[in-house]
Amino acid sequence: MPIRILAELITQKYLSAIKDFNPKDLTHRKLFRNAQLEFTSNFDYFAGNSTGGLISFCLAMNYNILDLQEIYSNSKHYFKRNYLGPYIYSKYDPSRIHHKIDEIINGIPLPDGTTLSAENATLLDIRNILNPDNVINDEESESAARYHGNFLEFVNDKSFLEDSDDEDVDAGYNLHLVKKEKVLLITAYNTTTNSITVFNTSYAKYWGYRIADVLKATMAAPTYFPPYEMSSGKKVNGCFVSDGAPELHIDGGVFANDPELAALWAIRMQWKKPVNYHLLSIGTGCYNTTLSSSTWGGYFDWILNKGFLINTLMDATRSFIETIGSNLAKFDNMKRMKLNYRMTKSMDLDDSCFVNRFDEEWEMLKTEEDFKAFVYFYDKYITEQSHLKN
Repeated sequence: MPIRILAELITQKYLSAIKDFNPKDLTHRKLFRNAQLEFTSNFDYFAGNSTGGLISFCLAMNYNILDLQEIYSNSKHYFKRNYLGPYIYSKYDPSRIHHKIDEIINGIPLPDGTTLSAENATLLDIRNILNPDNVINDEESESAARYHGNFLEFVNDKSFLEDSDDEDVDAGYNLHLVKKEKVLLITAYNTTTNSITVFNTSYAKYWGYRIADVLKATMAAPTYFPPYEMSSGKKVNGCFVSDGAPELHIDGGVFANDPELAALWAIRMQWKKPVNYHLLSIGTGCYNTTLSSSTWGGYFDWILNKGFLINTLMDATRSFIETIGSNLAKFDNMKRMKLNYRMTKSMDLDDSCFVNRFDEEWEMLKTEEDFKAFVYFYDKYITEQSHLKN
């Protein structure tokens, strides 16, 4: 769903000269990728969880999101049902979607003519791609780490040049002033340490994690996929070598099915003050769980009956964050637009018919006031403000 909505926005705003845009036409796809880059250049932060984490990553890396649609249109292939799942094993075998994630990463071009490597690319590599004018190589990462932690304070270009001293430290607050960066944020829950994790490309403690592992971890929804084991490491002669203790992670949706609040927290921690920023946050939508007063309340109804327990708990986190986000937006210094379409028919979280159903409804939805308001918000508060910032 986010792909169709964003693709429609990008096409309307940047490819209006093409009368009949055809996403299957190679020339049109190339033009779309250029338009997508113009779209994403307006944002400072990209945040996501679960499949929204993969979409946010692709937007941040300017991987053509039209190519992602295959995952959803061919979901029966990528989400291969396990025998005896979800009764004994997870509902799906993750091998095919994991292979696709590796394929996507391996297809992202680098300025030197090579491509990213799913086997070796870390969050430090992603940080460097997002900030090509301020690259930190593997040899420099250890010394740079002290500037990229909880005492980091982002400053804009002008302030950085005027205020920073030789130590790049604000002596009054013992904060390390760092030139602002573009940032990718992806959520997961660490079951080994029983703690939330917001993987942040600007924080050094996450630089040693591979991006492939992070994307697979954030998609490990309980009962749908098994927990994902990963560990941090370092580069040795360009190759990733694990040197951290193994950690099990599951889908960040268990605490932030909408990653917006996690992103707002990260921004506040990094800027230490009110600041003008543009955030694009992609969650996994609303679920219409069809409970009734006759629901028995035991294991069968909550767990085995269409995943009611997981769907309900994940949607509860979305509702919690939606409530807080809506109230924060009542302050004059924050402008917020949330687009969450509710399907006319109640559907399971992983219903393979969802894409076709949404496509049918989308032809009507895109002409209605909600999407028009979304486009207006983008024009008024993203595009215009980006021009003012520049």
